[in-house]
Amino acid sequence: MAIRRYRFDIAVVGPVHIGNGMRYGKKDYFASGNKIAVLDTRKFVSLLDAHQVKRYCNFLEEDRSSFGLQGFLKGNSDLSKVAERSIAYRIDSPLATARCGDIQYHDVWEFVKDPYGNPYIPGSSIKGMLRTAILLNVLLEDDSYCSLFDAAEACSRKTGRKADGSIVKCAFFRERPDKADPDTVNDIMKYVSVSDSDSLSTNDLVFVKKYDSFSKDDPADHKLDMGKLTLRKGNELNIYRECLRPGTTASIDIAVDDRIDGYFGNRVLDAQGLTTILQRSFDFYSRCFLSHFEQEGEVASSTGSSAALDGRCRYIIQSGPLKGERCRNRAVNETGYCNSHQGEAAKQRASDSVTCYLGGGVDFMSKTVVGALFDAEDERLEAISRILYSQFPSRIDPSKHPDLFDEVRQAGFDPIKMSSQYRHGRLSKAKDDHRHWRDSQLGVSPHTMKWGIVGKQKYPMGKCDVTIREV
Repeated sequence: MAIRRYRFDIAVVGPVHIGNGMRYGKKDYFASGNKIAVLDTRKFVSLLDAHQVKRYCNFLEEDRSSFGLQGFLKGNSDLSKVAERSIAYRIDSPLATARCGDIQYHDVWEFVKDPYGNPYIPGSSIKGMLRTAILLNVLLEDDSYCSLFDAAEACSRKTGRKADGSIVKCAFFRERPDKADPDTVNDIMKYVSVSDSDSLSTNDLVFVKKYDSFSKDDPADHKLDMGKLTLRKGNELNIYRECLRPGTTASIDIAVDDRIDGYFGNRVLDAQGLTTILQRSFDFYSRCFLSHFEQEGEVASSTGSSAALDGRCRYIIQSGPLKGERCRNRAVNETGYCNSHQGEAAKQRASDSVTCYLGGGVDFMSKTVVGALFDAEDERLEAISRILYSQFPSRIDPSKHPDLFDEVRQAGFDPIKMSSQYRHGRLSKAKDDHRHWRDSQLGVSPHTMKWGIVGKQKYPMGKCDVTIREV
């Protein structure tokens, strides 16, 4: 038995969200200058007198949809001064405002943090990414897993269980169980240990708004025609996540027990083997999914890096007031970088990095392996669209949208009848249609790609460049 040790150097290209299951609400943050300040509630309360605590508790018990912490502090100047002394950390972005100037509050999914309140990347997230990449490579090399999926799908329709269980067991539960304890799970991934990253800084965090872009062949004819206000390229959604900002870097240590060698054919999980596995996963994702979308100024290359299509330097500013933004200079020739940042181009060529997608809010195809079970693209589209439709079925009021109701049925799917919803006597909703019944027509499933908006810039959610080196 020998242990091989490696380090994953992770460069965040698109915002990365790894949640702790909690959310910040409108009563948890306020404006401090041009930044968002997250309140340290315990410290804040400890600095208040009894009368101030009562006012604060009354505010917390209120349920006014538009009245958040900012409005409360504005009307209580004494508490505002205490709040400025009780800031857990600041996010380098302003509070969103409506056209009328009112502050728009939204729940924000929190990023995971250590006991000291600092963000970090859990080793379990990296191991999950590796596990998915390894499984995808196994499926691409062995056609026998397709029959397992077919049988599991038939079983899942009867029992409601997930259809991937038998595939995972066949791929990873390769050792005999302990005779003394037959329920023991002998997963060969136990031979791979992944550390958490070192603690990062709260300065590396940013609030990111969700954006779904439509595929290149999507006519977006479901969108209401509102002239210049009609958004044909995608949907900007009021879903916010606390994320690591683009430009953040982190390192993870990995230990591989050589007893795992031999379970995946001739492949050895050394630095080159791990890089090859991740690269092949990205190539598959790029071919089957990314190629169907405009890349908002970026395009995936065969090496897993990115090159600017808009002619701008792709360097992400690391410090100062423009931290996290792309350099505004013109790129030189095909390097993707301006004259000032040619060193970054040289480092990228020398590093042999590979692109991975990490964390929550990323695309279905980067987190799952179902697509690798099918050689024929039409079969892949059909299988994925059916899975997505089972999770997000079309709900339609046939009295309001009879043509759409019939169109979904003609496509071979079963729309769910719903009753129209009214607000103040006016029709507010008569359908809830994610259009997965149409994925095969559009040539890609799912037909939207997940992005995150930071300031005015869009980035692919979870995109990272990873370099693997032996230590």
